[in-house]
Amino acid sequence: MSLVLQSLKCCLNPKVLIGLAAAGLAVVLLAPNLIAGAFPLLLALVCPLSMLVMMGGMSRMGTKKESEQTSAPHILTSAEPHAPTMAVSPDARLALLRAQQQILAEQNAAIAAEIAALDAAETAAPPASRAPRQAERVPALADGRAARESA
Repeated sequence: MSLVLQSLKCCLNPKVLIGLAAAGLAVVLLAPNLIAGAFPLLLALVCPLSMLVMMGGMSRMGTKKESEQTSAPHILTSAEPHAPTMAVSPDARLALLRAQQQILAEQNAAIAAEIAALDAAETAAPPASRAPRQAERVPALADGRAARESA
């Protein structure tokens, strides 16, 4: 019994219950002849409307977190220019930038060599022979013959 109450508690949002109670009261006061049809509908709408209210609340929480993240200080990446926190002489800064440029040039050369090796291997590969394609067709032909012999 407690498991049923726990699962029911998840569906029952207080805002939705208050809204449905107000709708039920409006039906009773304004159109008492619709009571028989309105109350089962209101009971069936409790869980779906609660889920919609919870989804709306969660989306508002998500936008609140995103706005907090955008107001956070910006983290610089290595590609962005930044002012050093310590006083660095222009000569030291220039040497650092040249070292970074050298590392990037070496990485670029390694990538270019790998691309060239892959291109060379691709063009040097022999054209596909007919033997692999024929070998792939053998099981299909054997299955077809076995089916004809059993029939």
